[in-house]
Amino acid sequence: MGPGRDSLRLSFYCTTCLPGYHLPYVAAAETNGLFAGLGLDIELLEPSGGPDNIERVSSGGADFCLTSVAHYLTARARSADIAARFVAIVVQRSPMAALVAEGSPFRVPADLTGCRLGGPADGGFIADFQASLDHLGIGRSELVPLDYLEAWDALANGTVDAVADYVDVLPRLRHITGIAVRAIPLEVEVYSSGLVAADRLSDERVASMCEGVVASLERQRLHPEEGVEALLDRYPDIGRAAAIEGWSLGVANIFTDVPTGSMDAGWWAATVDFVSAARGLAPVEPESVYRPARVGVPAP
Repeated sequence: MGPGRDSLRLSFYCTTCLPGYHLPYVAAAETNGLFAGLGLDIELLEPSGGPDNIERVSSGGADFCLTSVAHYLTARARSADIAARFVAIVVQRSPMAALVAEGSPFRVPADLTGCRLGGPADGGFIADFQASLDHLGIGRSELVPLDYLEAWDALANGTVDAVADYVDVLPRLRHITGIAVRAIPLEVEVYSSGLVAADRLSDERVASMCEGVVASLERQRLHPEEGVEALLDRYPDIGRAAAIEGWSLGVANIFTDVPTGSMDAGWWAATVDFVSAARGLAPVEPESVYRPARVGVPAP
């Protein structure tokens, strides 16, 4: 990382489960020169994992991170002194879905009432999934308590009907189970993940990074295979097709009818309420979760 004014450290989200999610930033930093063209010198960091990623930014180990709203609110529940907030939303709509075998009779969310749902009884994704069904006015699925990977094996052998996960996890699930799988998206209109910045950074530096993130997303939309080789250099076990498919499966939830990367105060209030209730977290003021200067800012 060079000594320039806009040398910044970006910590990734979950590279093993969502490799395609990270394609735009790998491409912008290592392939197409987009970050450099905007005057940004970006160091890409491997994620700390879960809520630790937010604490890493707060404590000075990174300047920005990509993370979920659930991880952020969990970090806030651990410590009221988190000095980092969201500055852009990457995934505007929840990607939570029921992942089912290709031949499953289940087709739409209403079919999921009473279906056998495999997963950990205390798992965050299970909580998010069941809360999503509640939000949609659909009866809950019947939980079959299993460890995360055991649930995927159970889906393969037919002892559960579905697992709860993000739609863009499909390539990984297909690889692990060895069966054809598809998603039944729940499409709850709440924020899912985005860019968190350290409070110590100026609004100007944050604006520059947000511009770079939005530009990288828009470029990846036009050039979905860009950066794949650089991503595979970092994570050779992923596979080219899985990386591209993972990105493509996320597109519908990244690019909606609002400006790419944008944030809205009302949407934030609904998101914080939903995620806090689903995860059993103490409510926080929505205005404390994001940087106010970034709300309502149009895409560059």
